[in-house]
Amino acid sequence: MGTVKRTQPTRVRFQIQPTVSHYREPLVRCLQESQQFAYDLVGRFKNSEASAADNIAAASADILSHVKPVKTKSLGPLWWQSGQVAAVWRGGYDAYVLEGRIYTVSAWAAGAIGKLRGRRVLLWGHGWKRAESGAKRRLRLAFYALVDGLMVYGDRAQQLGVEYGLPAEKIRVIYNSLYSSEQLPGAPLRSDTTSERPTLIYSSRLTARHRLDILAQALETWPSDLTAPRVVVIGEGSERERLEGVFAQSGVDATFLGAVYDFEQLKNHYAEADAALAVGGAGLNVIQALGFGVPVIAEAGNRDSSPEIEAVIEGCTGQYYQAGSVESLRSTLVSLLASPAEAHRMGAHGLKLVRSRYTAEAHAAAIEQALHHFVER
Repeated sequence: MGTVKRTQPTRVRFQIQPTVSHYREPLVRCLQESQQFAYDLVGRFKNSEASAADNIAAASADILSHVKPVKTKSLGPLWWQSGQVAAVWRGGYDAYVLEGRIYTVSAWAAGAIGKLRGRRVLLWGHGWKRAESGAKRRLRLAFYALVDGLMVYGDRAQQLGVEYGLPAEKIRVIYNSLYSSEQLPGAPLRSDTTSERPTLIYSSRLTARHRLDILAQALETWPSDLTAPRVVVIGEGSERERLEGVFAQSGVDATFLGAVYDFEQLKNHYAEADAALAVGGAGLNVIQALGFGVPVIAEAGNRDSSPEIEAVIEGCTGQYYQAGSVESLRSTLVSLLASPAEAHRMGAHGLKLVRSRYTAEAHAAAIEQALHHFVER
């Protein structure tokens, strides 16, 4: 018998991960325009687990109006998210995409109900950010055994999952995104000529996880025969006041701008940057920098880094410095800033990579390819 073709879009209850934040807007718009899938979007409107200073700004009112809020109750690390279990029990969708956090008890229950009721339940999350062993690995594998498939952010997560015994067809890499392709420039914003004074940019939440002190230490002892770079810090967080004091005491020319969400303002700041820093745990700040054609200098092997760190390819889109080493960071900066043409080349490669893998359009397409794969299975 031949395959029966669908005459209606595939219905998916889709939980936006991790929150319905400002940077998810381009992806949400792409999903809303889908001709193949009919999405009922749900999600958390704020990262309730963070302190007020470390909160991520929510999406616009227009986007939020198209998303059903998910209320989260917590007891320590354990969460219960409203509506997950009931939705899977009732049915009516071809697939259910949940946030893949292993300490969310409702996701475990929804996965078990899916098994019982014959529903197709999927998880969207980091999967493995690093190698695991012992009880933590067994717990994660038990969680993933309840569902029909995983959509993960990076290649490393897929590799580890297969290594730990998950079938390869159960994992699909969908990467991540910040901006749409039409927002990104066609070429690096910065020229490949030497500037009077180099500029470094750092954009991320200012939390203890990111340990920006090492940059102040590296610049405090900058070689006297070289022009010391200035630093532009974009981001808000509980560490901002302390870090401003650290940079001031070190005598480093650093401007703390706070949170900047306006795209044109961000574009202008990156247009002045020779290199971007991913100090401590890296994430979407890597994609932001490369998306503007700015090479990234990142800390090697940081356990807190998210899968986006895979976009920093040594000598191609950026460079790595030895974790915790002031000397390594300083020498890496000196080397890169001494060759504007090389920095420009890396930035161009980074922009090309983002355009191919990390735009909202590419992200949405990867999600839909994964959904096709799991639904057809």
